[in-house]
Amino acid sequence: MNAAHWPAFEDVTDAAKRIESVANRTPLVPSFGLSRMTGAEVRLKLETTQPTRAFKVRGAANVILGHEDIDPDQGVVAYSTGNHGRAVAYVAARAGHMATVCMSHNTTSDKQDSLRAMGAIVRLVGKSQDEAAELARSLQESGALLVDPINDPLTTAGQGTIGLEIIDDWAEVDTVVVPVSGGALMAGVALAVKSESPTTRLVGVSMDRGAAMYESLRAGEPVVVDEVESLADSLQGGITHDNHHSFEMVRELVDDLVLVSESEIAVAMAEAVIEERLIVEGAGATPIAALLFRDRDVFGDRIALVATGAMVDDVTLTRAIEDNRSEVARLLSSSR
Repeated sequence: MNAAHWPAFEDVTDAAKRIESVANRTPLVPSFGLSRMTGAEVRLKLETTQPTRAFKVRGAANVILGHEDIDPDQGVVAYSTGNHGRAVAYVAARAGHMATVCMSHNTTSDKQDSLRAMGAIVRLVGKSQDEAAELARSLQESGALLVDPINDPLTTAGQGTIGLEIIDDWAEVDTVVVPVSGGALMAGVALAVKSESPTTRLVGVSMDRGAAMYESLRAGEPVVVDEVESLADSLQGGITHDNHHSFEMVRELVDDLVLVSESEIAVAMAEAVIEERLIVEGAGATPIAALLFRDRDVFGDRIALVATGAMVDDVTLTRAIEDNRSEVARLLSSSR
C-alpha cells in the first residue's frame, strides 16, 4: 500500500465544495484556560457545532452526495458506535434516502434511540464494531451504498476539510491534535494540513484501552483489539484487516500518537465544561487530556485541538464534573 492509493489533496478541496450545503464550517476559538495552564496559545476546533454535534457529518456527506446512483429500495448503510450513524442518518434524510445503521449490542440505548428518532433503521448484532461492520457489508452486497467510516477515500477527504479550515483560519499553527479511532479523521486532517503547511506537527490521541490504531502501528499491520468500556467510546472499534489507506496515511503523515487514561479523559471533560463552557464527549476531550497530561515537548507553542463531538449523556458528564472540579482548579493554580 502506498500514496497512490490515498485520496489526493484535491479530493479534500473538492469535498469542501460538495459538503458546504450540509456540513458547517466550524469555529476555531481561543481556549484561555488551556492557554494559561500550558503556557501555549491553544485554540479549539468546535466540531461540536455540526448539525449532528460531531465531525462525522463531513465524511458522510461527501460519500452520499458523491454518489448519484443510490438504489432507492436499498438506500445507504453504515456501521457505527453512534456519531457516524447519526451523520449518515442526517445526510441520508436530507438527500431523500433510506438509512440503515448497524451497531453492536454494546452500544448505549440512548444512541440507538437517537438514530431511530432521526428516521434510521437500527440493526443490532454481536458485541463489537467488527461484527457490526460485517453485517453492514452483507447489506452492501444486497445493493445498499456502504458509507464506510474508515475505508472510503471519500470519507477521509470529507473529514480532511477540518484541516483545510484550521490552516485557513490559523496559518501559524504549530501542532494539530486529533482523536484517533479507525484513522479516517486523522488521515484526512493530516493530508490537508501537511499539504498546506508541511512543518505543522500532527499528533493523534487515543484512550489507553482498546486503541486499535496505536496497537496496529506497533505491530506494523492492522490488528484486532478487544473493545473495553471507555469514556471515549466513540473511539472504539478496529481499523479492519483490509484497511485501504488510513493505516498507511497515519503511519506516514502523523508525527506522534499518544494515549490517555480514563481519569485523564474525565478531567478533560470537566475542564471543557468548567473553563470553556463546552460540552465535549470523552473522545472529543482526548486532545485536551493529552495536552494537560502528556509531555509538553510533544506540542508546539500554537496548538489546535479538534473537539470532535458533544454526544455524552447527562449522568456521565455530571459525574466527570463533580469528581474532577478540584483537579481542574489545581491545574489552573499550578499553570506552567
